[in-house]
Amino acid sequence: MRVKELRQRRADLVAQARAIIDEAASKGLETIEGEKAEEFDRVKANLAEVEQTLSMLEDTADWERGLETRGQVERPDAVENQTQGFTDSSDFLLAVRAASLPGGVRDPRLTFVEGSPNNLQAAQGMSQGVGSEGGFAVPPSFSSSIWDGMNESPDNLLGRTDQYPITGESITFPANAETSRATGSRYGGVRGYWISEADQITGSAPKLRKVRLEPQELAVLVYATEKSLFNSAGALERYVRRSAIDEINFLVGDAIVNGDGAGKPLGLMNAGCKVAVAKETSQVADTIVAANISKMWVRLLPAAKARAVWLMNGECEAQLDGLELGSGGQLVYVPSGGLADRALSTLKGRPVIETPFNPQLGDEGDLILTDLGSYATAVHRGIRADTSMHVRFEYAEQAFRFMFEIDGKPWLAAPITPYKGTSTKSTVVTLAARA
Repeated sequence: MRVKELRQRRADLVAQARAIIDEAASKGLETIEGEKAEEFDRVKANLAEVEQTLSMLEDTADWERGLETRGQVERPDAVENQTQGFTDSSDFLLAVRAASLPGGVRDPRLTFVEGSPNNLQAAQGMSQGVGSEGGFAVPPSFSSSIWDGMNESPDNLLGRTDQYPITGESITFPANAETSRATGSRYGGVRGYWISEADQITGSAPKLRKVRLEPQELAVLVYATEKSLFNSAGALERYVRRSAIDEINFLVGDAIVNGDGAGKPLGLMNAGCKVAVAKETSQVADTIVAANISKMWVRLLPAAKARAVWLMNGECEAQLDGLELGSGGQLVYVPSGGLADRALSTLKGRPVIETPFNPQLGDEGDLILTDLGSYATAVHRGIRADTSMHVRFEYAEQAFRFMFEIDGKPWLAAPITPYKGTSTKSTVVTLAARA
């Protein structure tokens, strides 16, 4: 028996119990006796049985939903809904091509039927009911595979951030307003005291600020010729996936490093908490010396060191090779493979990631020390994908559009002044320009 039917059965039994009580009251009886008492007991027993069964079904449904959310349960009908009946994205692309041709036959799997989870709603356009005019939304299973591929990209920075999926337009967090570890400033105003017996305790309170993330839209439009669709849908699938993943990943990575916060994430280079370490007095232009590395490391917040990474422009590596710390000749930089057979190069024991986003050698930011786990990102709904033939109809090309919404910024709003000492510390440390 389904949950809906059980709930109706429960309501009917409650109504029967109420009718028995009301009938006794109308007769002026203070107690229910005889046949009516036996009838009431039967209703009560049936109601307890329905309640128990209903509770079991509802609990099981809740558990299944929780497991599905974590990706641990995959129902056959859920798989069908996610792929809309297509075997793979190549199958979907061929169906779109056939439907888009003049006089072409539309695959029923592309047809939108109100209330049917197994049919595909046409993307918004000239006509939502005519897929060849309005376009077709790519099945969610194939869209999510593009998102997964983006997270697997070797130079992916987003996957290292403190990431929050959201369903609304924005998300606001209360955050620590601390800018100094000095007494009276920790947590923005919490202060403790050593007290003598019977002394009054002086009160204090933390100060909070708001961190608001409002995902901004990022769009990628990929064209594919009718010939490539006809000749090799499998090759086209790889082309579309690779180009979409690469471009979205590139723009997101660039925003995490260089974004100005206007219609895009606020990047590390423009963060209010950024600390820039000055070059050495006698340092030659466009160089990196061991003292730069040591001073950058000192300016990183202690709590950030366990997760820290170095982001660098590829031109920096020649400067790092052979750097020695002190008179002992200890190497500062250990390249990947080689000496230690490492997957990633390390600097001061932390991974070094070469990115295309760091400025050229000698400019501020050519080398960045940061804890990306202290960089908050909000992602709205993952990637949305649509396709249409009309954007490039005269060129015999299909257009595939990918939409992605993201926002991000460092959790820290400003550098932190340490309890002892005057040099501020942060989760974002750069090496100043050395022209």
